[in-house]
Amino acid sequence: MPRRVRAALAPLAALVAVLAVAGCVSVPSAGPVLPYPVAQQTSGQNAQNLQEIAAGPVTKWTPNDIVSGFLTAAAAIGDQQVARAYLTPAESRRWNPSWTAFVYKTGPYVENPTYPPPSPTTGSQKGGKSAAKGGKQGPQQATVVVDGNASASLSGYGSYAVASSSAPVPPQTFELVKIAGQWRISAAPSALLLTQGQFADDYELRNLYFFDPNSLYLVPDPVYVPLQATTTSLINGLVNDLISPPKDWLAEATQTSFPAGTKISPGGVTLSGDTAAVDLTGAIATAPNPKTLLAQVSAQLLWTLAGSGQGATQVQSVELLVNGQLKYPGNSGGDPVERQTEASYWPATGASATFYYVDSAGYLCSRDGVTGKQVQIAKIGTGYSQVAVSPDGKYLAALRDGSLYIGSVDGPLVKRQGSGYTTISWDPTDNLWTMNGGQILTFRADVSADSPEARPITAYVPPPAGGQITAVRIAPDGVRLALIINSDELAFGAIVWQQGARPGLAGAVRIDLSPFNVTDLTNALTAVTWYGSDDVITLGGPGSTLTEYPVNGGTSTSQYLDQSVDSITASSGPGMGTDLIAGIAKGGMLWAPNLTGAWVPVAGKGVSPTYPG
Repeated sequence: MPRRVRAALAPLAALVAVLAVAGCVSVPSAGPVLPYPVAQQTSGQNAQNLQEIAAGPVTKWTPNDIVSGFLTAAAAIGDQQVARAYLTPAESRRWNPSWTAFVYKTGPYVENPTYPPPSPTTGSQKGGKSAAKGGKQGPQQATVVVDGNASASLSGYGSYAVASSSAPVPPQTFELVKIAGQWRISAAPSALLLTQGQFADDYELRNLYFFDPNSLYLVPDPVYVPLQATTTSLINGLVNDLISPPKDWLAEATQTSFPAGTKISPGGVTLSGDTAAVDLTGAIATAPNPKTLLAQVSAQLLWTLAGSGQGATQVQSVELLVNGQLKYPGNSGGDPVERQTEASYWPATGASATFYYVDSAGYLCSRDGVTGKQVQIAKIGTGYSQVAVSPDGKYLAALRDGSLYIGSVDGPLVKRQGSGYTTISWDPTDNLWTMNGGQILTFRADVSADSPEARPITAYVPPPAGGQITAVRIAPDGVRLALIINSDELAFGAIVWQQGARPGLAGAVRIDLSPFNVTDLTNALTAVTWYGSDDVITLGGPGSTLTEYPVNGGTSTSQYLDQSVDSITASSGPGMGTDLIAGIAKGGMLWAPNLTGAWVPVAGKGVSPTYPG
């Protein structure tokens, strides 16, 4: 599936591009506006990268050459000692780019140097040559500006943010001096200045895990980390981000369990084998509800450091300490080492063996797996284009000719006011989300239709540039949602309840959009479903094409079905015993164990199949 290519090449000196030993770069077929890392591996750091091998400064290089060479060397994977060769000794000791970077859509461009005006001691008398214009020694100081159209920035320990017109990246200034006749940089920006290609080659994706507002589920929050980071610096950086969450698109939709004022103990986070020992100090030592708190902190650490869903560090388990004292959180059974199988909290995957559909007689039916026995629940009639059952199995919503009906699963459906509704999806707290006229609306299920509280809340969404939202699907965690815009763009957002509201209560709500999206699709998208906690599957043309997308970037996978289908639903996600069911446009259902597996008919003539959610 094609994607818009937005690459920029800067005139960088001393650049030699070579293929890494593991092979050439894997090019994703679709993804966010910025390039994202190549397909993730199951262990270790990402090995499939186009690496830049930088050379040190050359005698008689100009200030422009020095800055260009430095940009290449600073971006090179691995040891940055070559980059320090471009710096004065004092600046080499000071310069510490950490994980911060500016990513340029066009540029970065190295501009011509400027020199200070000659002083009376360096310039000649009237009629002579000034030093700045080519005297015996020539200029001893220079300023070089690097500019371009920056498309994003990485700040803190790798959190991703899109640069906006209200906060553009300013030109970056380099100061240079001559040392023994050779130009060296005496003051360099702390941030790395990267082309989009360098960014894709030098960084890879990791997930931080934070809690939803009800502290029920862990929500993955993507951050980029540099490949040159050592394992020790990587795990310490990720823990710091859990303590002080990045100010990104999920910041106001999620929360961390780490009390404000918590710090990493001076010894830092250490790794012994596959176990990370995390020693914390500060406010966590005196926080209330220590049993619950430590279980939540341990779960955030475990899922984040194990890198679940986006490649992996060496970490497979964690050991939590507070002021040097071992803690026993979660379900460890007295063992201070906690693994994912023992965690008290998990990412929400939407896992369910039971799916629902409407049979030819108009009954809402359920089955415990495709081989399970059909159970007729309640007669709701026929002609529905979609049905959706809440994750707790209590409530049903249905669409027929643009009208919306909501009720108990085993009770009557009640028509809500208005028409023109499209797509329906439940969150874990029994809010129904739907579309009407390009607006996202949410209804409470547990109030009567004639109650003032039954009126929908309109979610504020920043207007898509030149587009209209046509479909919405809530993630199993109830925090994130997938959006289809103009039938040719897949976008994501975070649900932020405002004015003191919480999920499940009345109040204003807005959607904060993610920087990750898939644009310029040739398939006309008609539906989207979540596929576990980190993937979605879209349905669109030509014909009936199903495509899996990792939510935070990665290689997409497509499957063309030889029958016309009008819906798709998933029981959980990749590697979790997934079942996929597609609704055939003329009635009937197809089942597959995964997206690329063999699709076979499901017994019966059910329509509008759906897993809860």
